[in-house]
Amino acid sequence: MPTAQPLRTGDPQRLGAYELSGRLGEGGQGAVFLGSRSGETYAVKLLHGPVGDERAAFLREVELAKHVARFCTAQVIDAGFDEGRPYIVSEYVDGPSLQREVALTGPRRGGALERLAVSTATAIVAIHRAGIVHRDFKPQNVLLGSDGPRVIDFGLARALDAAATVSGRGVGTPAYMAPEQITASAVTGKADVFSWGATMCFAANASAPFGQDSVAPVLHRILTAPPELGMLAGRLRTLVEACLDKDARNRPTSRELLFELLGESDEVPAEVLSTPPPHILRVTPSLIPGPRPPMAEPEATGAPGGYVLPGQGAGDDQASGSGDGDQSGSDAWDGTGVPGSAGGGMAADVRTSGPASGPGLASGPGSASGPGVSGDGQGRKGWPRAAVAVSVALLATAVALLAVIVPMLDKDGQASQAAEPPASAQSEPVPSKPFTQKSSPAKPKETQQTSKPAADPPVVRPVTVPIPVLTGLDRAAALKAIKRAGLVPGPVTKLDSPRKVGQVLSSRPASGTVVAKGSTVSLQVSAGLAVPSVVGLQRKAAETALTGAGLAVGTVTRSCSDQPDGRVLATQPQAGRRVAGGTPVALTVARKGVAVPSVAGRPGEDGRAALVAAGFRVRTQGQVVEDESRVGMILSQSVQPGTCAQPGALVVIVIGLEGQSGPDPTEPSETPSGP
Repeated sequence: MPTAQPLRTGDPQRLGAYELSGRLGEGGQGAVFLGSRSGETYAVKLLHGPVGDERAAFLREVELAKHVARFCTAQVIDAGFDEGRPYIVSEYVDGPSLQREVALTGPRRGGALERLAVSTATAIVAIHRAGIVHRDFKPQNVLLGSDGPRVIDFGLARALDAAATVSGRGVGTPAYMAPEQITASAVTGKADVFSWGATMCFAANASAPFGQDSVAPVLHRILTAPPELGMLAGRLRTLVEACLDKDARNRPTSRELLFELLGESDEVPAEVLSTPPPHILRVTPSLIPGPRPPMAEPEATGAPGGYVLPGQGAGDDQASGSGDGDQSGSDAWDGTGVPGSAGGGMAADVRTSGPASGPGLASGPGSASGPGVSGDGQGRKGWPRAAVAVSVALLATAVALLAVIVPMLDKDGQASQAAEPPASAQSEPVPSKPFTQKSSPAKPKETQQTSKPAADPPVVRPVTVPIPVLTGLDRAAALKAIKRAGLVPGPVTKLDSPRKVGQVLSSRPASGTVVAKGSTVSLQVSAGLAVPSVVGLQRKAAETALTGAGLAVGTVTRSCSDQPDGRVLATQPQAGRRVAGGTPVALTVARKGVAVPSVAGRPGEDGRAALVAAGFRVRTQGQVVEDESRVGMILSQSVQPGTCAQPGALVVIVIGLEGQSGPDPTEPSETPSGP
């Protein structure tokens, strides 16, 4: 029994005829439960919102979905409503999603990736043949069952539209949506082809081709930026790139995509596609160039074992008692490859059926009065005549072969280099008299030598090299690697990317592709992310802008200013600089007020003048100091230097005073004594 999480408070215990025993998951569209009915297990998806007035349309789409071929999809079984909310019952697939599997085990490579591509493309073709556009094809909707990948959640277009309007959720996943879905243009099956290409990029690289960060940047890249194909290589890379074309008219249809994946070719030999059954009369091809005999075809009546040659009607099957058919006097094929050599009636007699029919001869019913034999019993006379005719035809074929091959042999027994047999062997019938070999006059030695064609020139094959792995290197290292491989560096394109500035994102041709030595390799490198201009914004708005651009907020320093509190005065790095994603940007934020200058340690008059110039009121106090060097100097100030204070604020400074040199007036003076 498959494992599922327990039902939560508020989850239904039953939907229609299906009893729910656990929760399989929840996404943006709805919650998926494990349901059962009559001992069978199903996946039951309950959408978040009702479909409103689209109930009938929803049920029609479900009926269409039931007719989708089951070999690569989870078959839709049933549907219904629970308090206005629609639910869909489908075949349960016991396996993880492609999203989860790639997150746990890493990207797919080689045959595993190709099998995934063919299976999912086959599923899309099956869905489209049923008249359905999936509209939400993504890694989460590809389940990896024990019998192969299965595509789920198709046939929900109208239901999701209506439910999204009520619940406030959108249809589709941003990282895998086609441009026409973003711009609200007409959506066709080619939107699914775009989503398929994005899903294959994720399977090969563990990341979507246009990123998976916040929604706005992803949608912007889908509409304007080229996709990052990463480790996709070879023919599959070319197909995915075509599928991710921003103009739907330039993308292949799902059927064309599948045929390209299968490698369909018009060069398949015809005999492979239309080989007749082994019991049909097969005409041995003649070595003499000329028109080939027609191939046997089944009769229109469909009688078992009954095959006729093209051009023969029902009347051709009747033979007279004398054995002369109605084709005497014409160049009828006798089944041996030599026209007209056996006389009239050969074609009909070869087809004469009877108990003695041997292998290779088409036979009808095993009675003596089968096709080609008249009902008066004269068919027994036709068989010896047919045997004689076949023998004569075989002898004529042997004569023709000897007449063509023997003159082509030179003295050493080697076949001559003549490209074609004599014209007489092509046009004139070979007489059926005994063959007499005539010695052909020997050509002069010089003539024989000059008639031989010159030796074929040696085939010069270009030296090929694989494109080295360039993704992840910095630009300088990638250029060196290209030159070391015997290739030529091509144009370098800079793209917005959160990766380090100058780091190679991809190459064309892709890494691993085998190309001729000296080929040009172009690079796509990261241009980093531009630091947005946030000067003049409040601190919170500036921090939001930085994180939305893919950067981080660095240290925040306050500076006294006449600007309002919290307004950004400067950034480091400055606006417009290109940096890697996640780089911290330091902010300088305004604090209302004037910075109090530092006057401690300065002469009293100088310090007083500096404070007055800064717009503050000054009051002085004296303090006796023992150190003569500190006399007249400012010892301290009441407001700490650097503090932002309002203009006109009072600052008290303490100035050092010299001590008294006479007697302490507090001590009693000495009384003078008289004589």
